[in-house]
Amino acid sequence: MIAINTVALAGAMIGLVAGAGPAGAAVPACGNTSLDYGVSRTDGFAGHSAFVLLYRNHTAASCTLYGYPGVDAMASNGRVIAHATRTLTGSAGGSRKGVQLITVPPHGFASATVEWANFNPATSGPCRYSAGVLETAPNTTKSVPIRRSVSICSLQVHPTVLGWTGQS
Repeated sequence: MIAINTVALAGAMIGLVAGAGPAGAAVPACGNTSLDYGVSRTDGFAGHSAFVLLYRNHTAASCTLYGYPGVDAMASNGRVIAHATRTLTGSAGGSRKGVQLITVPPHGFASATVEWANFNPATSGPCRYSAGVLETAPNTTKSVPIRRSVSICSLQVHPTVLGWTGQS
């Protein structure tokens, strides 16, 4: 019969659950000062347009992101005219793996796709466009303005994924 040290086994299991890192320490969330913000060019296709929000971890340590960025279409007077709907995927990409906790390595990238219809799906008529966009990365409260006009028709944002393509 093999003797099992239940205290040591429980400690090992806690270490596995806590996550990777020294002595089982969990990787901290990326915070307001961990990320540089960027955006890809806008691409159009089949009555839709999209761009990718880019986040670069500029620190010397890994950090995590989970969920969706906040994305608001803004009028020229600074008022919010639409909130992006959070969806897993769309015409321009997204996450086939669902919403996941991602670990962004030092100087590594995470990204999320923003997309919209260039016409009103209900009427086939025109849509109102924003003067810009305000984005907030997951795990943060820092909102960053983007000088990018988007349609408020079917405005969507997809989950944050590892890498710079906005797709997983």
